[in-house]
Amino acid sequence: MESTYGDRDHRLLSDTVEEFVQILEEAHANGGNVLIPAFAVGRTQEILYHLSVLFHEGRLRQQVVFLDSPMAIKVTELYRRARKALDPEDIKVLDVAASGDASQYLPILRMTRTVEESMAINRIHGGAIIIAGAGMCNGGRILHHFRYNLEQSSTRLIIVGFQAAGTLGRQLVDGATKVRVLGHELTVKAKIHTLGGFSAHAGQSQLIGWAGAFRNHPRFYLVHGEPRAQQALQTALAETGIKAEIPVYGDRIEL
Repeated sequence: MESTYGDRDHRLLSDTVEEFVQILEEAHANGGNVLIPAFAVGRTQEILYHLSVLFHEGRLRQQVVFLDSPMAIKVTELYRRARKALDPEDIKVLDVAASGDASQYLPILRMTRTVEESMAINRIHGGAIIIAGAGMCNGGRILHHFRYNLEQSSTRLIIVGFQAAGTLGRQLVDGATKVRVLGHELTVKAKIHTLGGFSAHAGQSQLIGWAGAFRNHPRFYLVHGEPRAQQALQTALAETGIKAEIPVYGDRIEL
C-alpha cells in the first residue's frame, strides 16, 4: 500500500471506490453475496484496506467479510505486523478510525483457515463479501463459492485483476452464460463487474522508472499482460532508450 499514485491515478482510484460502493449497495439491496476472486499478495490487501475505510465511514452495509485463502491470510497478517513500513497516510486513516487498534481496522473480517470453515460459508445466502483465491478463477476456494453462488441472480461477482486468455475468469468477463466448475455446468445468473482501478502493480511510468534504474542495461522481456498493453510498454521503453522484447510461444531465451 505504499503510495505511488499520481493525480490521474488518484482520480481513477477514487472513481473505482465509488463504483465499488455502488456494487456493494446493489448486492445489499438484492440480498445476495459478493464474490471477489483476488490475488493473495497485494490485491487482497488493497481490497481489505478500502473495505476498512468504508466500514468506518459507515458506508459498508454487508454484515461480514470472509478472507478465504490461507496464503492471503498469512500475507495479510504479515502486512499487519509490518504496518509501520506501509504508507503512513493510509495507516493514519485507519489508526484514527480504530483508535490505534489494528484488530479493529475491519472488525467484521473473518479469516477462514480450514476447509471446514470455508465450506461453512456456503450456508450463507446473502449479506457476505467473500474474498478468495485464485485471482483468475482457475483453482482455489473461489471455485467452491462459484458452485453455490454463480447461479443466483442476487450474487455480484467483482473482478479486480487481469484475467488471462483461457482462464475461467476471462470467460466470465467475456460474458459466458454457462461455465464448467468442479465438474458441474453452471448457468451464470450472477452479475459480473470488472473494476480496473484496484491495482497492486506499478503503472507504466513506474515500470519505465524501474527499468531505467539499472546500470548495466539488461535485456528486458515482456511476458505478462494483453498484447496491446505489452506493445505500448515496449514502445514507451524504446522512447527512453530501453530495449525490450516480447517473446512468443516456442522462443528460447538463453542467459
